[in-house]
Amino acid sequence: MIKNLKSLFVTTEEEKTGQQVQPPKEKTGSGVNPEPVIRETSRPIDNAILDRLLKAIEDNNQADFDYLEYRRSLKSLEALPMDETVKFQSAYATASTMGVTLEKLLASIDFYRKVLRNEEDIFKKASKEQFSINVDGKVRERENLNNVITEKSQKIQKLTEEIRKHQSEMDELSKVIHAGDMKIKETTANFERALQVLLIQMDQDAEKLKKYIK
Repeated sequence: MIKNLKSLFVTTEEEKTGQQVQPPKEKTGSGVNPEPVIRETSRPIDNAILDRLLKAIEDNNQADFDYLEYRRSLKSLEALPMDETVKFQSAYATASTMGVTLEKLLASIDFYRKVLRNEEDIFKKASKEQFSINVDGKVRERENLNNVITEKSQKIQKLTEEIRKHQSEMDELSKVIHAGDMKIKETTANFERALQVLLIQMDQDAEKLKKYIK
């Protein structure tokens, strides 16, 4: 049913293949120039979305002869070599035999427009919710991550500065340790030399005393 309904508003690939390209006709003086089909644009129609909108129309199809039946009548005249005005008038003449008036047709169009506008409201609400979840929510998540990165970067910078300071302190301590070590070694060497001088002198004196004193 959706496929049949879609053919009332959109020219299918099969129809495109069988159609001949007609030059655009000038507007008549009536001021009424409705488009019988949706014309192709550089951006193709999303069929899933179109089917959803058409289903809403189908689910709200009014009883008796209304705009949809009129559109079917108009569609049946599409391939005939008639002026657009004649096609609309011929379809309306058929509708008139069933008690349809222009006011009823326009009211029926307005009814289906409201159905589509209601779908638009539902779509916008769903889109807003999806935007809140998938965009706003992710933006906040990204901002939180950015704050975490900034905070951790600051900590890293602080730690790096502290490490650099500690490294400098270690270098100074290494110098102090080296100087202290060298000082102790030098003092130890001096002590050993002085000690040896005294011990040697004492040993020599002891030997001489044993030799000379009896």
